[in-house]
Amino acid sequence: MKDTYLWEREYRKDQKKPANEKKKQYWEQLLGEALVSELQKRHPDFQAYLEDQRFERKEGTYTGSLRVEYREWNDPSKEIRRKIGDTKLFFAEFYQPFLITGIEEFKRQLHTGKEQITSGVYEDFGNELAVRLQNMALRTLIAEMHGYKQRGMLKGADSKEEYQDFCRICGRKEFFYYIAATYPVLIRCIRERIECQIQYYVQVVQWFREDSDKIGELFFDGGTQGRITGIESGLSDLHNGGKEVLKICLENGKKLLLKPRSMENEQFFTRLLGWISERTGSSQYHYRILSCRDHSWCEIVEYQSCESEQEIRQYYRRLGEQLFLSYLLGTSDIHAENLIACGAYPVIVDLEALARPGKEIQAESAEDAIYSWIRESVIGTGILPFYVWNKEGEGIDGSAIHSKKGQKLPFQIPAVAEEETSNMYITYREGVTSAGRNLAWMKGKEETITAYVDDLLRGFSEAYQAVEKEKRSFQSVLEEGKGLKSRVVLMHTQRYAMLLNSSYHPSLLMDGADREIFLCSIGQGRRDREERIVREEIRALLRGDIPCFSSGMDEKSLYAGEEKCEEAFFQRTAYSRILERLGGIGQSDRNKQCDLIRTSMELIPENKEHFVNQIYEVRADEEFERTVNKESLDRVITMLSDRLCSYALWNQKRSEVSWPVLRFASSGSCAWQIRPMGIYFYDGLSGMLLLTTVMQEKQKSERIERIQKALQRQLFRYTDEGMEDLKNLQSQNTGAYTGESSVVYTYLKLYQLTKEAIYLQYARKHEEIVSKIVPKDTCADLLGGKAGAAWIFLQMFEQTGEERYVKEAEKAVYSMLPQAVKMDCGIGWKLETGENPVSGMAHGNAGILMPVLALWELTKKQEYEILAEKIREYEESLYDEKRGNWIDRRKDKEEGEDTVAWCHGAAGILLARLWCYQRVTDRAWKERLKNDIERAYRKTETYWKRDSWSLCHGTGGNLWILDIADRVLGKEQKNRMDIDEFRLLPQERLNPGIMGGYGGILLYLLQKIN
Repeated sequence: MKDTYLWEREYRKDQKKPANEKKKQYWEQLLGEALVSELQKRHPDFQAYLEDQRFERKEGTYTGSLRVEYREWNDPSKEIRRKIGDTKLFFAEFYQPFLITGIEEFKRQLHTGKEQITSGVYEDFGNELAVRLQNMALRTLIAEMHGYKQRGMLKGADSKEEYQDFCRICGRKEFFYYIAATYPVLIRCIRERIECQIQYYVQVVQWFREDSDKIGELFFDGGTQGRITGIESGLSDLHNGGKEVLKICLENGKKLLLKPRSMENEQFFTRLLGWISERTGSSQYHYRILSCRDHSWCEIVEYQSCESEQEIRQYYRRLGEQLFLSYLLGTSDIHAENLIACGAYPVIVDLEALARPGKEIQAESAEDAIYSWIRESVIGTGILPFYVWNKEGEGIDGSAIHSKKGQKLPFQIPAVAEEETSNMYITYREGVTSAGRNLAWMKGKEETITAYVDDLLRGFSEAYQAVEKEKRSFQSVLEEGKGLKSRVVLMHTQRYAMLLNSSYHPSLLMDGADREIFLCSIGQGRRDREERIVREEIRALLRGDIPCFSSGMDEKSLYAGEEKCEEAFFQRTAYSRILERLGGIGQSDRNKQCDLIRTSMELIPENKEHFVNQIYEVRADEEFERTVNKESLDRVITMLSDRLCSYALWNQKRSEVSWPVLRFASSGSCAWQIRPMGIYFYDGLSGMLLLTTVMQEKQKSERIERIQKALQRQLFRYTDEGMEDLKNLQSQNTGAYTGESSVVYTYLKLYQLTKEAIYLQYARKHEEIVSKIVPKDTCADLLGGKAGAAWIFLQMFEQTGEERYVKEAEKAVYSMLPQAVKMDCGIGWKLETGENPVSGMAHGNAGILMPVLALWELTKKQEYEILAEKIREYEESLYDEKRGNWIDRRKDKEEGEDTVAWCHGAAGILLARLWCYQRVTDRAWKERLKNDIERAYRKTETYWKRDSWSLCHGTGGNLWILDIADRVLGKEQKNRMDIDEFRLLPQERLNPGIMGGYGGILLYLLQKIN
């Protein structure tokens, strides 16, 4: 009875026993102490298992009807197949008894269906079965081979001959029964797979016989299709008892797809698309479908090229209409495999997840509102370029419109190493995406999608406006779909698949309880609210299935197959959400969705040259207006203000506000995601509070005031909660722009702007927080690290005159010293990424020098002057006389990067040196700083123009720095800005942040008003 799973066992529990500590420790190491403790509390059978209690099989549990015995391969006319398609079959001899049994039983159960198929079906049945069985048994057979080798039981002159000898052993009767006795769970899994496949294939033949006339009439214009000559498998995951999508090969030479579900969803989508097409004047490709209650037949949509430029433009216009309909319905999971480019027609071929019901009633926080907005937007459909599983510097675009082959998958996949040798083992390798049929192409050449953004937008907008104009008519068609079911994706299929694969480890195939306990990891942290769902997931995986759930369009219940799993799992039905979305469509929403479409399409790697932010030389003779064109300035300010307000998202109670922010995964990466705004000044809510306060000072507005007041409450609450517990902080970073000191910086600026005492009070409170976490910070720079904390402590001293802030600044600087790296000249600090020390304001020595020089001036301690010398010495070693700039050599490139921006290069160094120059009194240092200022000024004045207008790395930041320099140095204030050239880069449209987004641009332009 070792093949029984835990849920099938009736433990006697006739005497109390202590837990087997060895077992318990094994599971604690594998699953973690928390999960083992949870299982002990919730599942008495798990505790009985740990106590090694005796058990019996529960009555009514399935024992299997198929008898699996050793059957000898005795057909010398046929060679044992060792390769099926592209899949190698290792230890093929082992599978032969199971294949003989399976094929014979398949033939026996067919009864009257035999006349519907040819012999090729039996061969395909065996091939499919062999591949599935290998997935289960391969690890065990490799482990056994290694055991034989270690005991010296393999014959052969080398590892290849030893492998061949073990293959012969695998085909012997003694080995068959040894495996059955040692790994009873493996034999059970194999038996159940054979039974499921037989049952499904018999059902397929029966469906074919019953539907034969309809198939001939619909697909072959009343002609005959003949018998089934072959069945191609491996097209989908297994669900609901081993059912999968199959390609049915017919005697008339044609092929059809068989899906083990109704395709009413696809037919409903087609009807809605037809309604739209009638009003937009377009046409769509409607492939033929014969949909039945529990299965469907459909024609295979061919991957074809467009024949002309006009056709490819039509393709994207049609896809735009489908994108709108998917957005309106809330259709998700339209990835690359679900879109086929059939010439001038995009065809979505899997609409199982037609609409999403909703678990949440309302957004408790602004962050919840943003995640909901992203899910409900056009991005949530999966059609548009969007990165998933984003890691630092990595991401994969699995979108229907753009996913390509060769992308590195963010997870490793199992593979066989040292194939067909006795040293063979399972390893994990970096996988890549394979070629799909989703990319539109013309005359053998794939086209760049950015060339057709306007066509996609045209189709989307025309469909949108058609529905907006006739909402009631469209709703009457929508009502026809209220009885449909839609798949609900609770967890990514890849996670299920990885768990299932791991559950076939030989150590889990000796006792059924072990395999079930291993799969219990899927329920960690979910059992309180999803107990029944987790149970169904585990049982599906035990069957070898990928769990599959669904919900009725007008229901709140969750189903697993035909069985109701949770009565009221959802708060809102899919249909009510569609109606809500239908009621909310209008120009404002359309503009936002079009904004998302354009942004996602323009941020693909092939289009990098259009968003890479180049630097341009400004000629000495280039003329600008003496003053800024006020009309143009007002126009841009109004546009950015409207954008800021338009994208502000509130929680249900309208007590919190925030913004969705688009961020690249890392510098130089094209992978991006949209996330809720954080708290820090660089691109977070504290910066937004400063911006909206300035906006209110310049231009009174009720909507800005509401946002400003909410942000003030949020920032005050953040500080209060941080004072209560440091765990409430966003991070342990202390920097002046992306750390906790940035909150202090915001309060200081607000106090200086408004003279409201509460801001200084909160600056003091938040500095207490920073003081506590400085020792924990591992970063040294100004942006996110301790130099930033020291710099803000010193600004607190300048504001209050309180000496304690000087002491805190000293502590911060002292704590940086152990991390300093001795260079050929001077010292520097490595970046958090591990890259070489750099010059510059944000991450480099220019930013670090500021608090160090200021401390020398304030304390007169010689150690700070010596430290400052070393800091400047390294930065000076990076100065390139020929290029007139401090070169960024973080990546060990000889030539380095010649950058002009606040963050890196001359502009930031100019600002840093100006700050120091105003505070230092030592004559020698004054001269040094003045020399640096002159060099940095020359470079910045010549290369301030960039594609971006952001403060961190754009024109706006460079011009503001030049304005400050002119004022400090007593130079003539002059206008260098041509506001008519202003534009946002694609990545800035959804970034209202102060330093990297349009919020900072707006802040700069507002101060130009006067």
